[in-house]
Amino acid sequence: MGKDKNTEVRIYEAARKVFLKKGLAGARMQEIADEAGINKALLHYYFRNKEKLFEGIFNEVLLRLSEGVHGIFESEMDVLGKFKELVNIYMDVLLKNRYLPLFVLNEMNYNPERFSEIIREKIAIHLKKFLVQIQKEIDIGSIRACNPVHLLVHVLGLIIFPFVAYPVIKKMGGDELISEADDFLTERKHEVCLFIENAIKP
Repeated sequence: MGKDKNTEVRIYEAARKVFLKKGLAGARMQEIADEAGINKALLHYYFRNKEKLFEGIFNEVLLRLSEGVHGIFESEMDVLGKFKELVNIYMDVLLKNRYLPLFVLNEMNYNPERFSEIIREKIAIHLKKFLVQIQKEIDIGSIRACNPVHLLVHVLGLIIFPFVAYPVIKKMGGDELISEADDFLTERKHEVCLFIENAIKP
C-alpha cells in the first residue's frame, strides 16, 4: 500500500493545529487522527509516533523562518537596510503561515532546551555579527545611541506580536478601524519599517 500525498498533507495540517494548541507534550495521536478525519492505524502507517511527526513540522517551521535571513545578516547592507529586509521577509512568511508564532512560542515553553540548542548552533553567530554592526554604526553616529540587544528585541516584538495578538488588537481598534486581518498585517510591514527608521535615526 503506497502513501497518498493528499492524506499526508491532511495529517500535517491536522498535526499543526493540535501541536499549536497543546505542544508536543500535550498532543495525542488520536486527536491528530480525529482532526485529520482518519483512523489512528492509518496515522501510524504514515508516522510511527508523534515525535516523528512533530520533528517534520518543526523542521519545516525552522526552514521557513530561516529562509533568506542568513543572506541578510551576511550582506553589506547597513543596519536600517537589514532591519527592513528582516521585517519584509519575516512578515511575508508569517502572513502565509499564521500558526508559526504561536507554534514556536508554545514549543519554547514546553521545550526551551530545543530552542536554546538551535539558537546556539544556527542563529547566534549571525546575531552576534549583527549586534557588532549595530554598535559600530552607533559609534560613528549613523544611528542614535541605544542598547543593540534591546533594539533587536524591539524589532522582533514589532514583527511577531500582531500575529499572536490580532484578535485582541482588532477588539481594541474596533471593526470600523481594522476590518481585514490580511490588510492590517500587510500594512504593518510599512508601518514597522517606518517606525524603526524614525527610532534609530540620529
